[in-house]
Amino acid sequence: MKHQPGPMVAKQAVPTPPDVAFPGGTGPLASYDQIRSLLIQTGLPPEPAVYDVLWRYVRDEDADLSLAIDKAIAGDGLTLAVVMGLRETLLGEMSEAQVNQLIAQAHGQAEALTKRIVSGQTDLADYGRAIANGGEQLAGPMDATALAGLLEQLSSATSTVQAANGRLLEELEQAAAESRALADRLTQAERAAVTDALTGVLNRRGLMAAVERAQAEAAASGAPLALTVVDIDHFKRFNDRFGHAMGDDVLRFVAHHLAEKLEKDGGIVGRLGGEEFVGVMPGTSVQAAAGRIDRIRADLAGQVLRSAVDGSSMGRISFSAGVAEHRADQGADQLIERADSALYTAKRLGRDRVVPDRG
Repeated sequence: MKHQPGPMVAKQAVPTPPDVAFPGGTGPLASYDQIRSLLIQTGLPPEPAVYDVLWRYVRDEDADLSLAIDKAIAGDGLTLAVVMGLRETLLGEMSEAQVNQLIAQAHGQAEALTKRIVSGQTDLADYGRAIANGGEQLAGPMDATALAGLLEQLSSATSTVQAANGRLLEELEQAAAESRALADRLTQAERAAVTDALTGVLNRRGLMAAVERAQAEAAASGAPLALTVVDIDHFKRFNDRFGHAMGDDVLRFVAHHLAEKLEKDGGIVGRLGGEEFVGVMPGTSVQAAAGRIDRIRADLAGQVLRSAVDGSSMGRISFSAGVAEHRADQGADQLIERADSALYTAKRLGRDRVVPDRG
């Protein structure tokens, strides 16, 4: 999968309307308080899909999403229809109705193809009976008139089956084309369901499935498996200084950088949420993985980001990372948790560094 970094172009962000009052708090609790306030203000149902959108909004994870919600709140209101539309348009997620529509199309195509095949079988059966009947007549005495009539009947039957076969061939070709188109749509839907719309790498759902598959393969082969959790240093400070649009560009840039370095050797990259990414490295020990991620960190930190508008410097981007190795008795959540714990050690030690799990 190719991941292209977006241009470093600043865009004026729309501030949160002043009539939205968020209670105090810190960390995840503050985010919860903000979401609760929004639910009360808008009357939105506290459903998982709604909560997911609002979580991304209050955490400033997507500039376009934040902009759209700000406009909705300041305008006609943030309704359930608006929220579900944003999930589909900006987050690349299909609605249940769209998924059901694809399923109905698949069933419809299968039924139509069955009817076409049954019709073809009927035509062939009729032709077979005509041939058999003609064979029986030829076995007995026939005059010229009877033979001419029989030949006319067989010719007519042959023409009929040839026309039927031609129609069946056209219909089968059409069915194949429809099936290919549906398969493409289903593939796109499947890809969208596991892809982070902003960065192009795996989203959390796709990432967790990939980690579980990698763990199963490691268990079967006995090969090591390492995982890293990467967090962009001082990302909020960058967002506050240059705006959410530039922040999104940085997220895309870092995602592309990680994917370019890891995926060429069979690694997997996904966005855990916010400015956190996960790299999965099959066949790699924790020591080798820590060295590899540290080289990627140093390479990124050595690059100066510049605005695509005026070429002005926006400084350097660094990240902190924790690395852990798979254990047979632990699942995906535990592996990520150990790498995340090592990440926070890296942050406490001053950031811009990689720390392996010591547990």
